[in-house]
Amino acid sequence: MEYRKLAPRQAEALTHRARGLSNAETAAAMHCSIANVANLLTECFFKLHARNSTDAVAKAIKHGLIQFTLVASIISGVGTDTQEQLRTRFQRKPTIKTIRIRNQGWNTA
Repeated sequence: MEYRKLAPRQAEALTHRARGLSNAETAAAMHCSIANVANLLTECFFKLHARNSTDAVAKAIKHGLIQFTLVASIISGVGTDTQEQLRTRFQRKPTIKTIRIRNQGWNTA
C-alpha cells in the first residue's frame, strides 16, 4: 500500500505526537490552535490509513515520512542499567497464570 506524502505542517504535528505531546502542547509548540492540530493529525490519519496516533506514527516512521530520532538520543544519553530496563520493559512476554482448583469432594466417577 502506498501512502500519500505528508505536508510539512502535518509531519511536524505527527512528530510532536510521536514525542508524546498532547494536542495543546503541540499547538503551543507550533504556534497555532488546538483545532488546527486536530485537523492536521486527522489528515495524517487519512493519508496513512491509520486508526489512531500510534498507528499513524508507526506507519510514518516505517515509510520514512517523518524522522524520529528522539528515542535513540534518549537511550544513548542514559546509563546501561536504564537501557536494560527500557529494553526489557518493551520486550516482556505476557504472563500466563495457572489456576488450580482443589477437589471439593466432588465425585468424579
